[in-house]
Amino acid sequence: MSLATKYDEVLNEMTRELFRTSEVHGFLETQLTRRRAQIIAQQFGLFVKNRRPAWTYLIARSPYLDARRALLMHEAEEIIRDPRCDSDHYSLWVVHGKAVGLTAEEVINAEPLPTTRAALAGWTYLAIYRPWVQALGGVSVLERVNMDKIIPGGAHQTRAEKRWIEDLGLSPDQIPNFRVHREADSDHKSETMGLLEKYAKSEEDWLGIVDASKESFDYWRVFLGGLTHAIRDENYFTS
Repeated sequence: MSLATKYDEVLNEMTRELFRTSEVHGFLETQLTRRRAQIIAQQFGLFVKNRRPAWTYLIARSPYLDARRALLMHEAEEIIRDPRCDSDHYSLWVVHGKAVGLTAEEVINAEPLPTTRAALAGWTYLAIYRPWVQALGGVSVLERVNMDKIIPGGAHQTRAEKRWIEDLGLSPDQIPNFRVHREADSDHKSETMGLLEKYAKSEEDWLGIVDASKESFDYWRVFLGGLTHAIRDENYFTS
């Protein structure tokens, strides 16, 4: 068994364990109201927009031209146009916001929760200060949370989509982000795993990737934990 195959499964198991944490389980099990969905649309819009610096640092720091090229193509789908939806990915959360009564400006001008701000700063820090191959593993590992084939009962996008349909009465066409990210992140994971397989040359490299992935998942727990607290707080309002 190659190191890449061995540690691919280690990362898959870490992802499954992540879904058993109180923060992730609590978020996905919280029943949605229109107001709760509005807060989610605003904070996930911020998440999608402000994860971009972490990927930009990966591109800038990469010592490998082919890796830079692959990561630039990844980011082109995120911020310019993804052929799966003929849109950038951030705009999909504007669409979700409109589906639950927000204006585009209310999504675009949303203020981050303290936990959202902290988690986003953490991913950027990880991308800057970890050795490059560890940073790539840590930033990209989050795409695994959207992969149904490794998460029993469905991954994040599938479970979240079910909530928005069942709790809010929306159709899949009104909330396209879930389908797009379910498809895109499966493709992206294969691409970034290929880079890790190529450039992680030792057991030590892979152990560093595992450690960076744990750090990244901790930021995800901070993000979802803070968001769950906010949507359960009846007195919480965003500007």
